[in-house]
Amino acid sequence: MPIWELQSLPGLKQVEARLRELSRGEDSWTPLFSDSVIRGGKRLRPAMVLLCGSFYATPQTELVDMATAIELIHTASLVHDDVIDHAASRRGHPTVSAKWGDHQAVLYGDFLFARAFSLLTKHGQVGVLENMTRAISLMCEGEIEQAALRFNPNVTEADYISYIHKKTAYFISACCLAGAEACDMPPAEKKALATFGLQLGYAFQMTDDLLDYTANPGALGKPTLQDLKEGYLTLPVIRLLKEPRFALHVRKIIENRDFTANNMEFISRALQECGILQQTQERARTLIARAKRNLEKLPQKPPKIILSRLADYVVRRTC
Repeated sequence: MPIWELQSLPGLKQVEARLRELSRGEDSWTPLFSDSVIRGGKRLRPAMVLLCGSFYATPQTELVDMATAIELIHTASLVHDDVIDHAASRRGHPTVSAKWGDHQAVLYGDFLFARAFSLLTKHGQVGVLENMTRAISLMCEGEIEQAALRFNPNVTEADYISYIHKKTAYFISACCLAGAEACDMPPAEKKALATFGLQLGYAFQMTDDLLDYTANPGALGKPTLQDLKEGYLTLPVIRLLKEPRFALHVRKIIENRDFTANNMEFISRALQECGILQQTQERARTLIARAKRNLEKLPQKPPKIILSRLADYVVRRTC
């Protein structure tokens, strides 16, 4: 599924219109910041809400509002992440913090969160609101865990799975569950969709981390190995640190923060020689296969086919 096809889903144009409307206030400043919301992105999360809410009859306005709220939450978290990471650009454009300062960026992220919660309370979907607040809480916990483990060569795969569960997988699962709640799906089917989203979320983050080593920097929007240089040790390097031939040297590079071009080339070559990049990709594909098995429990309707194709896209993407 090419991303343009995903973005042509019914309802996403309405989501885009709502994002343009809600990403700016009546003041002079928030309209200047709203480019961070309206200039794009994959729109994966609102698409999941729309698809999962389309298995049974659902008021379109409610579903669009819910999908919009979730994209506002996602964007708010990115605005805050850019402050934490001192990121100069995202998707090839200056970040709010780089252009207007950290103070303004933090406040604008809070503004987007407030707009999102206003939408979530509008239709009385208490279950969705509770699940989303839990998702945001876990997202923060995951980011805190990951930040605490920066430049730590003793990080384990269990640590990695814990923080990607919190910062990515649970939120994508919550997107699926939001749509399922909106269309009043039977409990067994809700559970299947939530599990589908969780497995998809793990695979999405693993693929994202893999792209730090394999993607074209122009397509990715940042230099390769940038996450590693910032001390974020993801699954490929965690596994490399277990390889007897390379572990000692890689550990010294990380502990000394000695990320020279030669050392980065050494790590890239070692990952290739050990087959770790391929192993990571295979693990993501295994997770997608598990995710798709949960779709078998759902009615044979068009959203089910699109969700299956979307799952395949997650591990095939190149940016």
